[in-house]
Amino acid sequence: MQNIFQNLKLRKPEISDAHAIWKLIKTSPPLDLNSPYCYLIICAHFADTSIVAEDQFGICGFISAYILPNSSNTLFVWQVAVNNDYKRKGIARAMIDSLLHRNFKFPINYLETTVNPSNKASGNFFRSTAKSLNTQCQESVFFSENNFGGQDHEAEILYRIGPFTIS
Repeated sequence: MQNIFQNLKLRKPEISDAHAIWKLIKTSPPLDLNSPYCYLIICAHFADTSIVAEDQFGICGFISAYILPNSSNTLFVWQVAVNNDYKRKGIARAMIDSLLHRNFKFPINYLETTVNPSNKASGNFFRSTAKSLNTQCQESVFFSENNFGGQDHEAEILYRIGPFTIS
C-alpha cells in the first residue's frame, strides 16, 4: 500500500485554488457552501491561517481558519474538508498540525471551531485533536437554531480546545 503522504503537499492556499476549494466544499456535506467569492477572499486574505492539502491530482483537503481579532492566541477553524477518497487517512490531522506549527506573530494556545450536533465525525475529530494536544475540549452553544433567522439550520456548538503549547 502506497503511503498517501508521500505525494501530499501541505501549503498555504493561493487565489488560483479558490475554485477547486469551492468544488471540494460543494462535495463535502454537511459543510455550508459559501460563494466562490468567499473562497477567493479566504485565499487572498486568510492564506497565512488556512491550508490546502494537494497531491498529483489536485486539492484533496482544505482548512479555513483565522486568528480571533480580540484573542491573538486563538486560531478559529471555520471549515475542514477532505475529499471522500482521502477521508480517515490522517489528512485533516496533518493539516491542523501543520497550521499549529506555523510561525504566527503570537503563540497559538487555543483552537476554536463550531460543529453542528449531528456532525458526529467532526465532533469526534476535534475531541481527538484535544487529546493529541494533551488538553481539554470545552463544548457550549455558540449559535442557537434561532440565531439563523428561521432557516433550517442546527445550532453551532463551540469547541474550545486548550490551553496548549506548540513546540
